[in-house]
Amino acid sequence: METEEKKPRLGHGVVHPGARPMKVYVDDNGIMYLCDKDVDPDQPLAEQACWTCDQVLFTRGG
Repeated sequence: METEEKKPRLGHGVVHPGARPMKVYVDDNGIMYLCDKDVDPDQPLAEQACWTCDQVLFTRGG
């Protein structure tokens, strides 16, 4: 008797890595920034092409 292997419903198990690794940092004023993982957290985050979290639409989470 042959058993049928179950496949994931979406993507058939194909993993798509993120376009670029990101990190979240909080500055001294409590403002959260989404940044590329290689930014220098000791330098101003806004000057390193980071986004404040109110500029980014998140589709999941609470």
